[in-house]
Amino acid sequence: MTAAVERPARTGAVARLWALAGPRRARLARGVGFRFLQSVCAGIPFAVLVLVIDQLRTGTLSTASAWGFVAVIVLGFAGQLLFGYLSARDTWLTAYQLVSDMRLAALDHLRRLPMSFHIGRRQGETSAVFTNDMQAVEGFASNGLSTVAQALGLPLVVFAVLVAVDPLLAVATLVSIVVALPVLAWSNRRFTELGVRRQDLQANATSRMIEYVQGVAVIRAFNQAGSRQESFRRALDEFREISVRMVARLLPGGLVFAAVVQAGIPIVITAATYWLLGGRVDVPTAILFLVLSLTVFAPVLALLEVMETLRLADASLSRIDRVMREPEQSQPATPATPSDDSISFDDVVFGYRPGRPVLDGVTFTVPARSMTALVGPSGAGKSTVLNLVGRFWDVDDGAVRIGGADVRDLTTEQLHDRISVVFQDVYLFQGSVYDNIAFGSPDATPERVEAAARAAQAHEFVRRMPEGYASRVGEGGASLSGGERQRISIARAILKDAPIVLLDEATAAIDPTNERLVQEALATLVADRTLLVVAHKLTTIRHSDQILVLDGHGGIAQRGTHDELIDTDGSYARFWSERHRASGWRITTSG
Repeated sequence: MTAAVERPARTGAVARLWALAGPRRARLARGVGFRFLQSVCAGIPFAVLVLVIDQLRTGTLSTASAWGFVAVIVLGFAGQLLFGYLSARDTWLTAYQLVSDMRLAALDHLRRLPMSFHIGRRQGETSAVFTNDMQAVEGFASNGLSTVAQALGLPLVVFAVLVAVDPLLAVATLVSIVVALPVLAWSNRRFTELGVRRQDLQANATSRMIEYVQGVAVIRAFNQAGSRQESFRRALDEFREISVRMVARLLPGGLVFAAVVQAGIPIVITAATYWLLGGRVDVPTAILFLVLSLTVFAPVLALLEVMETLRLADASLSRIDRVMREPEQSQPATPATPSDDSISFDDVVFGYRPGRPVLDGVTFTVPARSMTALVGPSGAGKSTVLNLVGRFWDVDDGAVRIGGADVRDLTTEQLHDRISVVFQDVYLFQGSVYDNIAFGSPDATPERVEAAARAAQAHEFVRRMPEGYASRVGEGGASLSGGERQRISIARAILKDAPIVLLDEATAAIDPTNERLVQEALATLVADRTLLVVAHKLTTIRHSDQILVLDGHGGIAQRGTHDELIDTDGSYARFWSERHRASGWRITTSG
């Protein structure tokens, strides 16, 4: 496991970022150090100014020393450029790589979480973690830390020069800063709770926006633009309200900090004037302190802006931690080895909500290289059975086994290597047709991809597309018809060549022409494999080796072949009869 997936305890943003940096800590620290040196170089001209004024006052300034001072100033400017470049190189590249590692680690973690986590969250909430929150962390890692170093470097150099000129006046310039820093720390603590709440509400607004954009066709069809816009507006209002509250709470602390820091200027003026009138310091020294003290206070005031990025990064890291601490689905310490490709349910109990089982004591076996069909009323748990075999959820009681091995005793890789899933609602990823077919086997050759497409009855329509297999499918496969998406999905499953196929009836919602092509593709996919299919059209499962009829109350009402069940007075016979009556249904005008 890389350092990017460590989950540090709840501490400050800097400590947590340091823990996440892992092997990149040295480069990040080096980049911050270079920014400090850049700031130190920015203080060189002020140190030279002190020397020049001193030599002018004593009358010892010569041409040679003047050129020497010019050379030192040029070197200072060169140092600023060099260290600025080195700092940007190290901090920005490290920040990009660090956040890239964090994104990849978070994606891998999401992949291992149970489906209940994903079902219970809006899309925008997870998207916000990968966009807004990661960007906030990246911004602080790339610029925030080094800006803090820069804010310290110049004041320290100038303060050292002032100490060399007059220690008492130098201490006077430091009084307001020492008093102001606790105010800044207090203001930062007040942000913590509101910051996380603000980021949560921003994620909620993002979710509403995504929901609106993705559902715009339905919104228009049902003339609900106003109500959905109002929902989005409410989310934005909540986000605005928390932002205003946050500013209202932070503004007093920021103003007090700025006021206390800037109070250092009249303190220096008062001290310099008092000691000047008392004869302790001369006029050039007093003027020098008045000029140089400004260079001490200005960078310290810049810390206010840095603290804003620190606060956002702190809140964002809390939200990222919240996701990363979600418990992953368990993995076996010693993986089992299935003896064959059979599937069995042993007294399985499962429900999506506590106390409301969808399956209650379900037991059945699907022999290897056989076809078992699942039928039953809507909500009876047919798709749930497929989800449990793929271990998208874990059973509440009992066991689901493949080849005699409990699926919980198989690693995710073991399980998914043995299973291909063809869903009724096909999702294709943005990219080309080729990419979506090869998703089932990324190392496949172009010849194998085309062979899978031919077997899935997809080659002909792909060949007619403008760029063939390189044609883009659009988000979710939007540029393809339902039947075309389904055949791409089947080609993906054929290319994977897994011994077990889980099929959520792929022909339920497509036209007769595409249905014939999809059926031919499925015949290739399921040949000589273990097949568990959810059936909506009973005509497609007449030749199943076994049909299981779910009763809608968590159990199996009937089981047997088509011929056995059709001759029995039960649910299956009634389903069959109702399907035949429905096939003659027509839409007519009244009268």
